[in-house]
Amino acid sequence: MARPLLLVEDSDSDAEALLRLSRQLPLSPPIIRVHSGESALDFLHRRGEHVNALRPALVLLDLHLPGIGGREVLSLLKADPELRSIPVIIFSSSEEPLDVEEAYASGANSYLHKPPGGIRLQTAAQALQAFWFTAALLPGDKEPPR
Repeated sequence: MARPLLLVEDSDSDAEALLRLSRQLPLSPPIIRVHSGESALDFLHRRGEHVNALRPALVLLDLHLPGIGGREVLSLLKADPELRSIPVIIFSSSEEPLDVEEAYASGANSYLHKPPGGIRLQTAAQALQAFWFTAALLPGDKEPPR
């Protein structure tokens, strides 16, 4: 089984749009969605209902989450020796330069602006898949990208 992409997104409409688009893309990995920073940390640390979870190939992380926010999830993930090599892509509606700078300073591997629906979201999803799942060799991969 292919390692999943972990989608950390509290907005049902944003998550559903991304899931719908991913089903239309070739070579789309399985996507596991969690709704909060707490659930993301449980998944990554294999706690609670996620005790048998596969390590994700990468994490697609919204910055603005209820409870433990995306910034804190990113910092905790990158501070953990067992998790820090998992690529984290910030997928946020924020285009604020400070958000972008802080994300990279905290260890984000890329920052994608979450455009409002339609063609722009499809273009972002295609770019994400083209690079991370067809060009990049990810930690833990057993074979080169297709």
